[in-house]
Amino acid sequence: MYCLENMQRISYPSDLVMDLTTLYRFKGKDFYYEDVFKSDMQTIIKETIEKDTFFAAKLLNLDISENRLRLIIHKNSSPKTNDEKILFNLKEVFKIIQEKGNDLELTSNEFLSLAKRIFGKVKEVGYATKTVEVQVNLLREKQRISLRKTFEELLHLYWNLVKAKQVEGTQLATNLFVDIFNIKIYNDENDFMCLLIYYCLLFRERFNVFKYASFFELYVEHEEEFRSAMVSASFNWESGFAQTAILNRLTIRLLLEGYEKIESKTSVYNFDKRIRKIDNVEGSILRLGEIFTKEEIRIKNPYLSDSTINRALENLKRENKIRPNGTGRSATWIRITEEETIDFRNRQISLFEGFDED
Repeated sequence: MYCLENMQRISYPSDLVMDLTTLYRFKGKDFYYEDVFKSDMQTIIKETIEKDTFFAAKLLNLDISENRLRLIIHKNSSPKTNDEKILFNLKEVFKIIQEKGNDLELTSNEFLSLAKRIFGKVKEVGYATKTVEVQVNLLREKQRISLRKTFEELLHLYWNLVKAKQVEGTQLATNLFVDIFNIKIYNDENDFMCLLIYYCLLFRERFNVFKYASFFELYVEHEEEFRSAMVSASFNWESGFAQTAILNRLTIRLLLEGYEKIESKTSVYNFDKRIRKIDNVEGSILRLGEIFTKEEIRIKNPYLSDSTINRALENLKRENKIRPNGTGRSATWIRITEEETIDFRNRQISLFEGFDED
């Protein structure tokens, strides 16, 4: 019995419920993150693709020098060796996943296509076969059958469970991952391809955290824990009593770490935006006439708060670029010319002229 066929035994202890609550609260902020990073979204996704490519190459043990890694990943240098071709192809596949990961087709054809795109003619990665006994007339004969059909049946079951909305998304993805890993559906590079499918399943569940944080970087950081969790999840798998809870908790932790990285980026990004906002308003002030009012600044910057305008005025005043003229509603500001600044400095120096140090 496969894990996906035995979902009714899964329990949700209170600490797991708390982690899932936190995770889905972060997930609910995806539109906020997109709004914060919208002006630099393409750059952020490009960096994520490059990181995914780099760490996936490490998992595949590709024999490529650090210099060539950088040239191919960052500069799209043409590959020369078979391992470099796989590296180049990895980057192209991660681009595809980023572009259509939310709407990825859950079919054996789609995942076979990804395998072919990565390994090309370097390795013949396809669906494995197994020997089974079949009844032919009065005799039982051994035949080789493809595991592709088994994979298709599992994908069909997975999709039905997703549509039923009775099991939490990461639980479903984890259990399918354990099934295909143990069935060994691929004839080569099975571990990596199953991990790639797991990544696609989480992306398909709309965990857009992986637009900003590299899944494969996070996985490599916890690789030993994942391997240990997979051993636990595979124990008693054939008898239908696989324990997938540890692996699922680790996956949730990985997702939470990714979202925490986004939160840190958001704080820094918002701080930078506030700094740039101050710079912009200071520039607009200095482009006004020699005498201006705060109301003129508001007209030029209609979406800025009074506190931002006040900070900009104080900054320019401190830098001796403007000075106040009067107080209250009728107050104006005067822009200090370069000649006035030089004259002011000269007058400061003259205070000390003739002073006898003795």
